[in-house]
Amino acid sequence: MFNKKGESQMYKVIRWQADTDNTQEIWEAQSKPTLDQLYKLIGCTTIERQSGYDKDISNRTFDMWCDEESKMIGSRKNMRGTNAWYRWMTRTGHVNIPGDFIAGNVVIYKKMNS
Repeated sequence: MFNKKGESQMYKVIRWQADTDNTQEIWEAQSKPTLDQLYKLIGCTTIERQSGYDKDISNRTFDMWCDEESKMIGSRKNMRGTNAWYRWMTRTGHVNIPGDFIAGNVVIYKKMNS
């Protein structure tokens, strides 16, 4: 994909793992991830989109991609994903079921400025 200047678009792909250390991994990609790539990065077969807010990622709401079945298969709570989700709800007036959380790996991607 090319922008108006003929330069290729680059994307930052971030994975927040649901591990004890809250590991964050970051890659650069020449295009946004496909569904097949998201499945592999998250480690699942069904994907769910949630909204998040974290100033370290963006000054506005962003999409977080996670495993739709993560709680049913017993995945760990993802602290970074849950905190970003809670901050988004606080900013927008949304509410959740008390005690709810994001589980499993979370992937975020965003277009990088050239």
